[in-house]
Amino acid sequence: MNPKDLPEYIWPFTHLFNKKKFEKLLERCEWDHEINLTDEAQKALNTKAYAMTLKEEEALNQWLDK
Repeated sequence: MNPKDLPEYIWPFTHLFNKKKFEKLLERCEWDHEINLTDEAQKALNTKAYAMTLKEEEALNQWLDK
């Protein structure tokens, strides 16, 4: 893909889409931390990603029950 085929406002960010850089892992940094999972951890959380109206929730539940 030619970057010039993209909208002009994206041109300064084309380096973010470089395939070689995309496939390379970032170097470790001081903010990296280990997450230790345990067998006692909850398997699922009863939470929503965002608030829904009752009508939206009912529609979602109907879709999930299919």
